[in-house]
Amino acid sequence: MKIPVDIVYFVPKYTQEGDCTEVFFLSGEKKIYKCSIKTFIKNLYSIYAIDVVALRKIMQSKIGQKNLLPIVLPDATFIPYKVRIPLLKCDPTSGYVNLSQVYKINSDEEGFKILLKCGCEIKSIGTERYFRKRLLVGTILTDYFQGIWQKGICTVKEESELENLFKLM
Repeated sequence: MKIPVDIVYFVPKYTQEGDCTEVFFLSGEKKIYKCSIKTFIKNLYSIYAIDVVALRKIMQSKIGQKNLLPIVLPDATFIPYKVRIPLLKCDPTSGYVNLSQVYKINSDEEGFKILLKCGCEIKSIGTERYFRKRLLVGTILTDYFQGIWQKGICTVKEESELENLFKLM
């Protein structure tokens, strides 16, 4: 997996292999990972050795919200947005866009479009109002956690350690 700061957005994707994750990088490359978006998010946090449960509890207490929390990492924050209607009740419906890439939001008849700094445009079937709220929440949480991470509490695992970790599983 590439460094999260290079990720523009990632979304759940139905494929013949099942539920996968499509990732779009700053380089323009799109890649399909054969794992659910939930597993993909866990892998993002594992790169930084972050305890997801503890981080979510802190975020929940700060903003008073349990679901659709942003993904806040030391060098990137990802904001959730609705990308699809689920085929089954348990299917994920939200993708995540890199906060630093959001340039403009345009209303649409069926939802809204997010114009990104890299020049591409992504479509959401959710509401613009809630996405703007999520952007604000993501910005606040990013500022809060950056102060903590700048003190050196979070360290990045070496790539070789990650390779060894995934070989053991």
